[in-house]
Formats: sequence, C-alpha cells, structure tokens
Amino acid sequence: MARPRDRAFHGVHARAPMSTRGTTGDGRRDEGELLALDVFGTMGEKHVELAVGVVRAMYADVRERREMTMGDLTARERRCAREGGCNPFDWSDGHVGHFYECMTAENLSATRDALKMRREVFGDENVDVDGLFDSFRADYVDRWRPEAVCGTEADAARCEAYRHRAAAECEALLGEDDSRVMGACETYLHLYGIVHEHWHVEDYVQARNTLGYSTPALARNHGGARTIRRYPADLWGGFVDMKSASEISMPSTTNIITRAGYSTVDVGDTYVLGALKTDRWVFDAERWAHDVPMQGFKIAKTCCTNAQFAAFIECGGYLNRSLWSHEGWRWVQRRKADGECLGPLGWVASPCVKFCEDGTEKPALANWRCKYFDEEARALHPQHPVCHVSWYEAEAYCNWIGARLPTEAEWEAAARSTPGTPHERRTYPWGEDPPTSSIVNLDGYRGGTLDVDALNEGDSAHGCRQMIGNVWEWTASAFLPFPGFQMDFPYRENSCPWFGYRKVVKGGCWATSSPIARAGYRHSFWPHMHNTFSGFRAAIGGDGFGGLRKRALCVIPIRDKSDAKCGNTVTMHRIATHLYDNGIDAVTRSILDLPQSKEDIANVIKAMDVDLIVVLHAFKCGIIIDVVGMYGDLLPPVVLVLGGTDVNIDSKKSVFAEKVFRDRVAIARKVVAFSLSMIEAAPEGSLEFVESSASSKTKLIPQGVSVPNSVNAVGVPSPKRKRDNSPAISELLQLHTVSGLNSGETPIMFLPAGLRPVKDVCFIENALRDFNADGNNVHLTVCGPVIDEAYGKLVKRCFTLPGDFDRTLLPGTDRDTVLRYIAAAKVLLNTSISEGQSGVIAEGMMLGTLVFARDIPGNRQLFDLCEARACAALGPPMKTQVKGDGWETHAVGVLFSTPEGCLRAFKELGLCRGSAEHAVVAEMKVRAREGIEGLSLNEAKRWEEVVEEVCG
Repeated sequence: MARPRDRAFHGVHARAPMSTRGTTGDGRRDEGELLALDVFGTMGEKHVELAVGVVRAMYADVRERREMTMGDLTARERRCAREGGCNPFDWSDGHVGHFYECMTAENLSATRDALKMRREVFGDENVDVDGLFDSFRADYVDRWRPEAVCGTEADAARCEAYRHRAAAECEALLGEDDSRVMGACETYLHLYGIVHEHWHVEDYVQARNTLGYSTPALARNHGGARTIRRYPADLWGGFVDMKSASEISMPSTTNIITRAGYSTVDVGDTYVLGALKTDRWVFDAERWAHDVPMQGFKIAKTCCTNAQFAAFIECGGYLNRSLWSHEGWRWVQRRKADGECLGPLGWVASPCVKFCEDGTEKPALANWRCKYFDEEARALHPQHPVCHVSWYEAEAYCNWIGARLPTEAEWEAAARSTPGTPHERRTYPWGEDPPTSSIVNLDGYRGGTLDVDALNEGDSAHGCRQMIGNVWEWTASAFLPFPGFQMDFPYRENSCPWFGYRKVVKGGCWATSSPIARAGYRHSFWPHMHNTFSGFRAAIGGDGFGGLRKRALCVIPIRDKSDAKCGNTVTMHRIATHLYDNGIDAVTRSILDLPQSKEDIANVIKAMDVDLIVVLHAFKCGIIIDVVGMYGDLLPPVVLVLGGTDVNIDSKKSVFAEKVFRDRVAIARKVVAFSLSMIEAAPEGSLEFVESSASSKTKLIPQGVSVPNSVNAVGVPSPKRKRDNSPAISELLQLHTVSGLNSGETPIMFLPAGLRPVKDVCFIENALRDFNADGNNVHLTVCGPVIDEAYGKLVKRCFTLPGDFDRTLLPGTDRDTVLRYIAAAKVLLNTSISEGQSGVIAEGMMLGTLVFARDIPGNRQLFDLCEARACAALGPPMKTQVKGDGWETHAVGVLFSTPEGCLRAFKELGLCRGSAEHAVVAEMKVRAREGIEGLSLNEAKRWEEVVEEVCG
C-alpha cells in the first residue's frame, strides 16, 4: 500500500490509501489508478509514452553517471566536511534512493513491502528514512548525524545499498518486455526518478570541485571511460552516439578580446513564456504559457569571459558601492570580513610584473590564476566564460559596462525564437535535434568550460552561442510561479519552497546531463550562490531601458569624488544631454574606472556595445583614442573634445607630446573645441578648421548651460524671468553658514573648482588679505574636490593660516548644491590659468550671478560670443563700460588680469558691503543671461551636426 505522503507531511490534499483494485497482473498500478493517486490533478496532463527498453536504458545511463561522479570516493570522502553548501555524498545517495522509493516505486506498485527493504538494508524496519532522507524534513546539519535522526548509523555502504535497492525495485516494475509501451503516467513517474538523480549527478561534480576532490571519472579522457556509448539525450526517447575523445577535445585560445558583440532581438510586443500542454516534458514551475510584454533589446552573443571579468576587478569593481545592490554590497562586505578573496570562486590572486618587455601593460587576467578540483593553480583561459559568480557579481559587472542581466523572457526569446516567426519556439537554440558534443558542452565529458566562441553549430537563430551548456546563466528574473501554476504530483516541493527567494538560471552547464537540458527549463539558485557552475551574458535596452537606442561611451579624466558635479563632469553631462536628444544614450565613465591594458580597454568597449566614443581631453584620456586607432573597425568612431590644457600646456611640453597630439587628432572622427583661442593655441596645422564649412573635422562649439529644475525651484530665477535676479534668502544664509559667516551681509566671491594647479584657486588670496585689511570685508569661498593631492595640501595651508577669517575651503559637493551656492554669491570667480571652466561661467550667467573671469583668450572669446547673442536679442548695451588698473567690464561680465585688479573691480563696481552697485552691474547680468541662452541653443544645434556626421 502506498503511504499517503501528504498526510504524513502536512495533512493537505490527503486521500485514503488505494486498494490493489485496478492493478496489472504483476502488481503494477494501471493508468486509471495512477490518475486516481494524483492529489494535485496534474497526471492527466502527461502524454509522452515510452517503451520499456528506452526507460531501462535511461536507468542504466544515470546509474553509470552516478558511478563515474562519486563511486570512486571513500567512505570518509563521502561523509565530507560541511562546506560551501555541499551535502554529504552518502546522504545524497540515500536521498536519491528515498526519492526512487517514495516517488516512483510506492506510486507504481500496489503490492510492495517497504518494511522488507528497511530490514534488509538498515537492519531495522522502523528506521526513519523519511526523517533522514526527505530533504524537506532533514535539517541540513542533521545530514551529518544520521544516528541521532533515525536511530541507526546510515553509513556510506548502507546509503549506497539503499540507492541501488530502490532503483532496482523501480527497474523491476518495468517488467521483462522491452517492447511494451508504457502509459503516460507510468512513463512520467519513472522519468521523474531518473531526472532527480541527474540533478544529483551534477551536484556530485559541483561538490567535488568545492571540496577540492579529484576530477570525476566521467570527465577523464573526455568521457572515454564510459561503457555506454549510445546514451539518452532527452526525455522523450532521443539517443546520441558517444563521440571519441579527439572529437570532444577542443583547444583554448589566448586571445583577450571577445569579438562576437551583441545580437538584436525583436519579437514584437509580447513573447510567450512558459510551457504548452503539448510540450513533451513540463516541470510545474513551467506551467503555463502566457504573454509577457517585450520591447526590442540586445543580448550578448557570448557569455562574459574571464578576461572581461578580470578587467572589472582591476578597475575596482568590488570596491565601487554604486555598482552593487543593497543586498549585493552586504554580501561583498561579509566576504571581505571573512577574509575571502574578492573574485569568482576558485580564482587565486597572483600578483605579477604588469608590464611586457615593450613597456605595454599586461591584461588584468595576468594577476589571477584559478584552482579547480584538486589541480594545482593554473593560468585562466581568457576566452572561457567566467564561472562561479553569484547573481550579485553578475549584476555588478553589467552595471559597470552600462548593461544589465536579461530577463528570463528575454533570454528565452534569444534562445528559442526565430526572426520572422518569433512565436514559433524551438526546443533547443539550434532546433529540435537532440544535443550532441559537437553542438553543446554538456554531460561532464570535457571536465570544464570551453571558449565562448566554440561550438558554433549550437547557435540560436539570433546568433547567440552556447545558450545550452558550458555555464548556467543568471537572469534578472526572480523565481516566481507562472499564471496557472499547480504543484506537480508526486514531487510538490520541486518549486514552491523557492518562489520569491531565488533567481532564475537558464541553459545548463558543462556538468548538466543532456536529458534535462533544454531552453525552456526553469532552474533557480539563491542569489548569493557561487559554488555552482554559473556565469552570465549581458543585455542592453529593452522594455524600460531605452529600447534599441544607440549608445555612446563618454570618457572623462577624473573620478567623481564626493558626488561633486563640477568641471569635466558637468561638461560631459551636458554633452550627454545633447546626445540623448539625438537618440543616443550615454554611458559615462572616468578613465580611472577603465582598465589600463590596451587589450582590456578594447575588450571592455566591445562588451559595452557602443556606437560612438566621446573623449574629453586628448592627453588625460588619450589612451582610449590610441586603442581606437590600434583596433580599427573593431571599435566605434571617436569624437575628441579638447580641454584647455591639451592645447595650452600638454601638447607644448615636448616634440614627442606634439606628435602624440597630432596622432590622436588624426584618429578622431571629429574634434570639438569650445573656443577659437583653443584652435589657435593648438600646434600649427594640427586642427582642420574652416568656420563656414559644415564638413570641417574640427567643430567650434562654445559651451552653453542647462540648470536643473531642482535649482530653479528653490528661488533662483528661471532664465525667462529676467526681472528678478535675487536668490532666495534661505540660499544666501546657507552659503554664508557653510562659509562660517554669522549673517548674510558679507559679500561672497564664490570659486567652484577642482583642486589642481591649472585652476589656481589661491590666485587672489594674498591680495584679499591686504584688501580686507583696509576694511573692505569681502569673503572668498572655494568649493571643489581634491584632484591633485599635493596641490590640495597647498591650498589647505593657504586657507587655514592663523588670523585669516576671510576665506573658506569647502569639499566637493553635488552639482545642485554648487549651483545654489553660485546663485547666492555676490560674484562667481574664475581664476583658471588656461582654457577651462567655461561651463561654470555659463552657469553663473544663467543663474544671474555676476561673473569675474581671469582675462585669458578663452574667457574673453566666451564673453564676446555671449555679447554677440545678446546684441542680436537686446541691441547694444546702454551703459558705458568701465575700465581700471588690471580689470575692465565687458558687456556680460568682468575680466581681470591681476589679483589686485580683481579686487579693485569689486570695490569700484559697488559690490562691497554697504556700497551702492554701479548701474552697469545689473545690465551685465541681464545681457549675460540672454547671451548664454543663445549659446545654449547654438550648442545643441552643433552637437546635432556632430552626431549626424559621425553616426549618420
């Protein structure tokens, strides 16, 4: 009699034990009684009927796989250490036997004597095999202490005997006639037991690797030790011939760069996810087919490689909080606290000399070795898929390259759909033929992973490779039930306990058995798990992620410290806005957050799948341009945005520096300069510029400005409200408070700049001391992140001298706060010694703050351009311009050439406390804002031209 497992478990769905009525002559239940046993109503869906001989071969196949993955282990090795989430091998053997007995034999047989098996195997018919071997009753720790659980020592020999005896009973229920075609329910119950052991065969391989045991016999000599040379390849009767060792063996390349790129997948507005009732095998989590909204997206043709992931680590991937989810960052911190190596499981740090003989940087992979099973640490194969990474690590890497993990539906669409007939789904990526070793890396024969570009015969219709085998692939999707879900009979715990906790993985790995590997199979792992053979591939665009828009990599010289949004960051943000308006999404990265090796840079850019590269500064970020020149058509075109230091300082340092500048300009598709003076200062003949020619390689694009709505909303006037230039009182008080002032009466000169020599923020500090000694009382506030450590220390000393209370040094802060400070200041000060900070000047003008700028060619030309726009809108200025020693007013601001001149202008224009402002001040502010608005419109138009010329 069958034990009513549900009654013994939680008392739900229980039915009384069935009688022997409706059995066959040899004690097997017939199809009618098997249907009646089903407490969940799912057995009636089964429709695959197999011959006894086919299923007998399946039992033989999984038995040999089990023997070749754990049969060689000693009793001590089978009762392994509690490590890495592994189960003891002996317990797993008993657990498999328990599944065969309770899920298959007890349901198929109406006459079996369960107590007899317990007496013969364990010597005690009262042994509690349910409490010990049912994985949902046996506590994890108790699996190492069977005597305390079931009252007898279930050692390795008894567990193995239990497995063999239970499987033998199942096979005996097949009968002697191999030609007999079994009913669908009978077939299903046999296959479920076999599938369950296949899962554990993979677990055995995984556990051997985690514990440092030897490679399983199944993998030795590429499966050459197998006696079964024609083995089951699916669950509906397909068989394939075993390939020879020479056919299975495949070499690994030493190439760093993955060239495959991405595939565009567009199946329309929806994709059908889930199983159809006509499918030949369905697990409960796959019930049932339903429409999932979908938008066109891109997916990597290959999985992320070891070389790509090593570059992520070298660039501080495990140290960059912004790349990680909340849970992922906690997981990283726990690993760090436990002293674990921050990298994929099995990787071993191996610091080396990072330079080749020719002086070039070695790829990041040179810093790592790997150790799998009991082998010695060895070099990593650069083009193998990264393996043993958690969901958290996969997500962080994708964030780093500006991508994401594909959803389960997207992964399936890339694997199963066909362009032109998107709703006709394939069983396998390549079609309907069963998997063979020339198509996939399954079954453990190869003993590990292969290069990601191997096995092209297994490509999906979208050109995606190895979507079955090699590594399990993480998806973005949580493991949740589909509409119409119903627990399966008899194994109701297959999916339910994991819903909402785990993440969906797809495709199988090199140790997965062929019969259970198919594109529609839903498997799941805990997101922190990395002892599994799991990797990932990236996706871009899609529903809620910009669709199929183009992308640009925007590279800036500095890392954005303290969330400071100023200087180069603001400039690139504005460029990114123009790109977005022209259908291109920007992925902005600091050169410090990209690899150092040229091969790694090319590899990462390829992984980002960008259509355009925008580089700010020819020298600080010039290696990106060199890489584009080196790898030609493999990488997208580059637009070089010049910095003032490029043309005024760096290119003039030596003959070699000038050559470097000319070479990088030659590689760039377009060159952008912010002022005519930058073009004039460049090495003679290096910049091709014809002002009236749209096809000129060099584009003159003076910087405009965009002020966030969050700043305008707090009282700073909108550019359209020209009559109200007064900042909110709260903003005034905030700036004065952080400047250490007791009231809002002391006028502040505000200087936002990153602390590096070219910004010369101490330019007026000596003159300021003398100026205030005469009772003028003006305060200087400098705000910006430290870019140059030595210069930062110098500035700090200048701002902390005893007795000086007229200056304040603030750390870098976010852009909105900087803009509020600008709006609250009496004057925005610019002291840069070369081209630069035109964006900050433009922001001051837009916010209605009077600009005091050092009289260098770039600043004067910016003022001239603004005034030209203002004249077109407002006519010529009404007030006469004022000029003094070392300073002069311009129609849109003040230019000074000496520190003393700067402060004289401040006094002469009536900006000191208690003074009446000169009439020209108000007019300068109005004209400056009008002019900068006009420049902003021109900037947008010019960038539109650049995008059109470079990207079409």
